[in-house]
Amino acid sequence: MQGCDGRPANKDLPAIALSGFFGVTLYFSFQNLGLDMTSSSHAALIVASYPAITVLMECAARRRMPPLRQVVGILVAIAGVALLTGAAVSRGPREALGNWLLISTGIAWGFYNLITQKVAVRYPASMLTAWQMLFGALFFVPFAAFEGRPWIMPTVSSGAAILFLGVCCSLLSYLFYNYSLTGLSASAAAALLNLVPVVGIVCSCLVLHEAVSARQILGGLVIVAGVWLSSAAAKSTG
Repeated sequence: MQGCDGRPANKDLPAIALSGFFGVTLYFSFQNLGLDMTSSSHAALIVASYPAITVLMECAARRRMPPLRQVVGILVAIAGVALLTGAAVSRGPREALGNWLLISTGIAWGFYNLITQKVAVRYPASMLTAWQMLFGALFFVPFAAFEGRPWIMPTVSSGAAILFLGVCCSLLSYLFYNYSLTGLSASAAAALLNLVPVVGIVCSCLVLHEAVSARQILGGLVIVAGVWLSSAAAKSTG
């Protein structure tokens, strides 16, 4: 239960710190390194497997088999992402390492889901997110010390991009996601991540005025169908 001084109870601090380590420090470290080494199409396909990774980890933790409908839904969503991105062939060991780093990102996200779900019902989403971000930032310090790159002043455009990533893509995303974990299972919440490429295409069409192909529309519809299948199955069993 929430402490009287506005911080989590002492018994929950280790779990919240661990969720910050997995969901912030490891997640962004592996993701940024992996994206720098592999292709965007490979990255999209691997990210589409994150719900499957979370399902497997949740089933192992609960010692139960996932329902067939949920498995089918995840596979359908991955097929939809494949339609969006097209086939991609690995171009060497550097790209293979990037792929494995992104897979490790999915495992870190799975741990984050399972740990956060245990404490999310006891604290407001804003408070839980703030403490996770705090611990995640603290765990970043040793990595930053070994990175060895000089500090530079960002330009106006890069500064605006960093601000957008920090506020919208990190703070608000984690806040809303943590709130969803109070009412959804970890696998049901993770399944919704497959909607990210669909939202990306819609935004690129509306904001950047990019053309949308019939293949992209079909892929988006397949993803939505897969997410609906897996989420409905997870909700009925969760």
